[in-house]
Amino acid sequence: MNPTMAGRYQTIAEDLRRLIAAGNWRAGEQLPSEAELASQYRASRPTLRSALDLLQAEGLVEKFHGRGNFVRRPGDRTVYDSARHTSDRPSAPDSTLRVSVEVRRAKASAGVASLLQVQAGSPLTEYEYVSSADTSVRSVTRLYVPHKVARLGRPEAPLSPWGDNVRELLTAAGVHVASSVERVTSRLPSAKERELFRSPAPVLVVERTSRDVTGQVVEWALLLLPGDRAEVLFTTRTHVVNREEAG
Repeated sequence: MNPTMAGRYQTIAEDLRRLIAAGNWRAGEQLPSEAELASQYRASRPTLRSALDLLQAEGLVEKFHGRGNFVRRPGDRTVYDSARHTSDRPSAPDSTLRVSVEVRRAKASAGVASLLQVQAGSPLTEYEYVSSADTSVRSVTRLYVPHKVARLGRPEAPLSPWGDNVRELLTAAGVHVASSVERVTSRLPSAKERELFRSPAPVLVVERTSRDVTGQVVEWALLLLPGDRAEVLFTTRTHVVNREEAG
């Protein structure tokens, strides 16, 4: 992108931000078509789309395929809370999300086998959770359990978008998770992910490895979340020693 085009799309994006903030279009309302906006700003369609992509990445605009661009409702974020298993009272599932799950019997690819510490080609159960709200996908979770750990079935509702139901199945099978390590990174979405999440925003990637008391990997999960509609929350609890008890 040449400097002139870059400056132009940023100028258009700034003006659209101003109009949205001024209430020219309310939350949930459709913006003029790309052709109309391109004509209004006397810009090319690629330049106009770059401006809209920037607003999508910022979470101000949401694009619906075949329908157009809409002003996004504020505060509409899905929260992944890593401390949800440490509370005495389990958290209730988010009632705004619709969650579906597919269960497949598969053989471990070389990459997945390495993460699960099993032989490539070993049998496993694969779970794919997809959560959505309104008409947008909010998260995709793929979770793998080796058959040498447990042969699990289909989880029962209510479904967690993060695959927590699989941990319940493991517990019922006599397998107890002693620790989980979660690695969070971000990257640009692939073409398929950009279409799935309808956003050019970076994707939050959570890799979760869970082990039992012996150190054996009992599950490995990959979570994908659109960065403009999600956040990851980490909570640290510090044990405070009572001075009188400490002597």
